[in-house]
Amino acid sequence: MRIPLYLAIAQWMLLGALGLFVIMLFRQLGKLMSAAAPGDEIGPPLGGRASQVTYSRPGDDTVRRLVPGDGRPALVAFVDPTCPSCERLVLTLDQLRTAGELKAARVLLLISDPASYLQISEAFCLTGLEIGRPADRAGLDFYRVTGTPLLVAIDSFGTVRAAGSVTSAADVRRYLAACVGQAPVPAPVPRQAPASSEGR
Repeated sequence: MRIPLYLAIAQWMLLGALGLFVIMLFRQLGKLMSAAAPGDEIGPPLGGRASQVTYSRPGDDTVRRLVPGDGRPALVAFVDPTCPSCERLVLTLDQLRTAGELKAARVLLLISDPASYLQISEAFCLTGLEIGRPADRAGLDFYRVTGTPLLVAIDSFGTVRAAGSVTSAADVRRYLAACVGQAPVPAPVPRQAPASSEGR
C-alpha cells in the first residue's frame, strides 16, 4: 500500500518541526542551567595552582592534557553549545583570535555536552579554537564549574590569575593581560545589599 504524497510530505514536515522543537528545548535548558544561583561560587580560587585537565577532541579518542605551568599562559573556557551566553563567549574569542590578539596564550574550549550537540550551534561549528571534552572529573572539581560560561586565565607558572563568567571582548582582554602580563588579579565585584527603605 502506497502512502499518498501529501501524507508523506506532512510526515516530513512534522518530523522537521519536532526536531526544531527539541533543539529549542535544549537551548532553553542550557540557558537555565548556565545561570548559577545567587551566592554560588564559580571558578577556581585565585592565586592557587591550576589543576591539570585531561580531555579528548570530538571524533578523536586520543587523551590530551592541559598542564598548567608548562611555560605557556592559557585561557580555558568551560562552555556548552546549548548555552547562548557560551556562544557569545566563543564568538568573542574567535574574533580576538582572528585579530591576532590571542597568540600569546593557549586557548581551550571544554564542553560537558555530548560532542554531537556541537552541530546545533553555528558558533561552535565555525570556531577555529580547540574544543575538548573532559576525559574524567579528576581535575574538574578544582575549577568549580557551577555555571557556564566560565573563563579561567592561567599564567605560565600555572597560577590562576582570573576566573569568572565573562562574554565581552573587554573582559577577555583583561583576563588575557592577567595571565600573559601577570597583571594584578581582577578583584571580584562585591555584591551590593538591597537598599532598605524605612517607613515614614
